[in-house]
Amino acid sequence: LQQTLARLVIGGIVAVIVAAFTLHRTATPPTPDREFFDQKTFVISRVVDGDTVHIEPPGGGVDTKVRLIGVDTPELHPPGGGPPDYWAGEARDYLRQHAEGRAVIVRLQETAERDRYERLLAYLYLDEKTMLNQMLIADGQGYADRRFTHPFRGAFEKAEWEAREKRRGLWAAVRPEQMPPWRIRWEQENPNRSER
Repeated sequence: LQQTLARLVIGGIVAVIVAAFTLHRTATPPTPDREFFDQKTFVISRVVDGDTVHIEPPGGGVDTKVRLIGVDTPELHPPGGGPPDYWAGEARDYLRQHAEGRAVIVRLQETAERDRYERLLAYLYLDEKTMLNQMLIADGQGYADRRFTHPFRGAFEKAEWEAREKRRGLWAAVRPEQMPPWRIRWEQENPNRSER
């Protein structure tokens, strides 16, 4: 009898916690970006560079600039001016070849939806399983961006390590001084991790 009562009490407490959590989630109104973009299909209308694209609704409409989460490709137009970074043109061309004009599923992360430049931050999927962000890293077109945390960070780092080990894309010949400043610092601070 005591065990049955204990189970009922514990079951009641769990039910209250689940109900409270569900109520909180449904009581929090979704943002306009989440309502309009998340889990919806759009078309990549234009590739800006290796990690930035424009998307628009199927059939046309207002386009939106999107920054791919978790990947950093070499800069076509470095902030201080000067020539494009090593592999910048190749990364852009790769993205054009694999994604421009194609339909993608947009998935937003739970936290920030826009960056400081008002670009939408997103994971873009070519199908239910193929994420463009990770594909760029796996094929050596960019770096797993370690400056920010996100749910796929571990998977992206693993994809980068494999691309580096197999010398795919930029990893075939990139020199340390050709990497982005944040990456150079990371390599210096984590010499064993960068070589795995």
